[in-house]
Amino acid sequence: MSMLIHEKFKSAKQKQPNNIALITNEEEISYSNLDNRSNIIAEKLLRLGIKPGDIVGVHMNRGIHLIATLLGVMKSGGCYLPLDPYYPNERLSYMVEHSETALIITDDDDQLDWLHGTQIILNINELDMHQTANPALPHINDDDLCYVMYTSGSTGKPKGVMISHRTVAHYLGWMQSRFTLTTDKRVLNQTTYSFDISVWEIFWPLTCGAGCALISEDEKYDPDLLAAFVLRHHVNVVQFVPTALRIILDANVLKPCTSITDIFSGGEALPQKLVNDLAKQFGGKIHNLYGPTEATIFAYHWPCEPNQDDAIVPIGIPIPHAKGFIFDQQLRPVARGQCGELYLGGDTLAKGYLKRNDLTEERFLAHPITGERMYRTGDLVSEKSDGTLLFHGRCDSQIKLRGHRIELAEIEVQLQNIEDISHAAVITVTSSCGDVTIKAFCVSASQQSLDIQAIRLSLSGVLPHYMRPTHYCQVDALPTLPNGKINKSILNHN
Repeated sequence: MSMLIHEKFKSAKQKQPNNIALITNEEEISYSNLDNRSNIIAEKLLRLGIKPGDIVGVHMNRGIHLIATLLGVMKSGGCYLPLDPYYPNERLSYMVEHSETALIITDDDDQLDWLHGTQIILNINELDMHQTANPALPHINDDDLCYVMYTSGSTGKPKGVMISHRTVAHYLGWMQSRFTLTTDKRVLNQTTYSFDISVWEIFWPLTCGAGCALISEDEKYDPDLLAAFVLRHHVNVVQFVPTALRIILDANVLKPCTSITDIFSGGEALPQKLVNDLAKQFGGKIHNLYGPTEATIFAYHWPCEPNQDDAIVPIGIPIPHAKGFIFDQQLRPVARGQCGELYLGGDTLAKGYLKRNDLTEERFLAHPITGERMYRTGDLVSEKSDGTLLFHGRCDSQIKLRGHRIELAEIEVQLQNIEDISHAAVITVTSSCGDVTIKAFCVSASQQSLDIQAIRLSLSGVLPHYMRPTHYCQVDALPTLPNGKINKSILNHN
């Protein structure tokens, strides 16, 4: 049985209890302090009846309370469900209702006015964090759920990906064996906890005795403030999607950040040109990571070097416990160098989609030869002569935009839910400088001019900001193919 996150954290705390665990602009707290805070939360959850496998909603802003809460939920045996305060209320309400979450931990009751059920609400600020707690913790199996994260769904509703303690432990174990984070290092946490990249940003350092530096939302979006935070707190390891890396690079703030030794990038295809430009300002190591939420954070890794031949950095080779298979549309292996769809296997896969057996059976398949379980990624790849994989795009309507996984079909469903719109199609548009945006084509139900501002307002209530179209185009009708499907190639040339 693998050692679970909170068990590894406890081991790190026992070795160096006074090491700094969490760093913010306002305060720093030790491993011993964080351990006690999470014990207090776990004890309260156990008194409220939380049992192994129960889903606990967490609706909090990034900060020390959030990290203590995530650890406390794990210690209690619960499975944490991120309820990002920046998400639209309707989306949060659906996630709580669909997951049948019975208890929600928050740091602000006033932000939960969207709740309409009978959930127990626990305000973290009402707990006395100065007391000492040492609760009797339940036995947790490594196959029990660690977290559920909802990702974009093609039906118009997000789907909950169920991740076990074991697969998270495997991933964090690989991170440590591959990159060896020492106790004097600090890792930046800038990813919202509703995305699984946050899991390694937070818990890789906390399972190794290192420090996790929590940056505010305002600072992380401003390159100058971001650099000042890195300098102030001597941050060594950072992770950004390529789009954010380009913004940081163009702001010329990276070179003074001499404490940074490693830059990780994932969530989007990484252009080789960006690596070349990064190398001019940054002398440390650059790593490309690839993997969907269904494969527990990342499944492939590649060490980047400047001035390589490929336009896009390879997604690399599978990490331990992960496997990759490339098949054609008939699930036949493709020849090396040929493009096919990537299927992931090994002991990194999610347990499936919460309360969506139909979708689980559709996306998690049996290997046609060995029968082992695989996940269909929808990504087109090819294998180079050295065994590394190259990414060639998507074979469905799912995209990754600034690190966020988006089903374009979900946006189309929400557009068509608007009374004034009869039909809608959504595409991505790439500008001459490489910026990717979402564009919506809409047909008016009344054949009158559409109120674009009203459409934007309507979508703001049901979709996160990163899923809302930047551009809108009203059309009389959507072009179709002979089979009746929308001809998006024509829209792409509109």
